[in-house]
Amino acid sequence: MSTDRNTLRKLARECEVEVIEYPDGRVLVVGGLVNVHWWPDSKRKTAFVEGAPAGRRYATARNVINLATKGVA
Repeated sequence: MSTDRNTLRKLARECEVEVIEYPDGRVLVVGGLVNVHWWPDSKRKTAFVEGAPAGRRYATARNVINLATKGVA
């Protein structure tokens, strides 16, 4: 869904973090406290903080940016 990606890009610009999009559908948010991997097109929209043993399901673009910049969703 492009609306999730567009929202993520807009929020990332506001928070001054970088969004890297991969061909497999994964999105990587870098430049905050932690790096966050997110699959916005997947069934459960899981977001993983780099190095974490488990992810957060049903994450929104705002949750992903909060994870990257503040460390909490």
